[in-house]
Amino acid sequence: MKARITTLLLLSMTMGCVAAPQPITGFYRYGHEVNIVCIGSPEVCYWLVDTTPEVRRQLRQQVSGLAPYTAVCVRLRAEISKQKADGFGLDYAGSIRVLEMLGRCDAQAATPAISLQDLQHRRWVLERIDGMQLGEYARAQGFDGELSALKIPDLDFGDQGFVSGNTGCNQFQGQARVVDNQLILRQLATTAMLCAGFAGALELQLQQAYRNSPDLTIVASDLILRASGRELYFRSRDWVQ
Repeated sequence: MKARITTLLLLSMTMGCVAAPQPITGFYRYGHEVNIVCIGSPEVCYWLVDTTPEVRRQLRQQVSGLAPYTAVCVRLRAEISKQKADGFGLDYAGSIRVLEMLGRCDAQAATPAISLQDLQHRRWVLERIDGMQLGEYARAQGFDGELSALKIPDLDFGDQGFVSGNTGCNQFQGQARVVDNQLILRQLATTAMLCAGFAGALELQLQQAYRNSPDLTIVASDLILRASGRELYFRSRDWVQ
């Protein structure tokens, strides 16, 4: 009897974490290690789970031909749960089961605007380029993939538009603005070390991307910059790390 009561209690607690099916308007994003629906302001994002192949296909159609991670406003009938999915789903607030794709939002629904405040007081550390971990990317560029001598590139955004970071070789600092979901870096001052190998090549690629005002996307704790044919994937870290 005691075991039965415990089982019923656990079932009740689990069911209580799942909202009944409801109409939802949110932004669907799809890309490398991202398959989510974000709702509200500020956004809260949920990992897609237990959704039929047909509905998944309909969602993918909404972002077909767009750059990865582009947010598309959609209307859904779905269940939201606070229970997190395994793997990449652990980075999000919970999970979402989409039962029906009702259509896109009206023409006035816009991609969520990103402000400089969304970037501030966090340290953004480069983890992937074009979907590849840095070691894998180094090997694809013809280097040995050894990263022990590399300063992992990062970006720190402070108050009043101040930005600092490193490019894998040199430190830099300057001023940052966000305009129309593009990151604009200006008045950059940098150290003048010479770096050979992958560190030097990576620095040139990052400098080119930063000069070209990369497009911004924020997905949960990740910052994606797209410019100069590159996709730079940064992960948020505490400043103390």
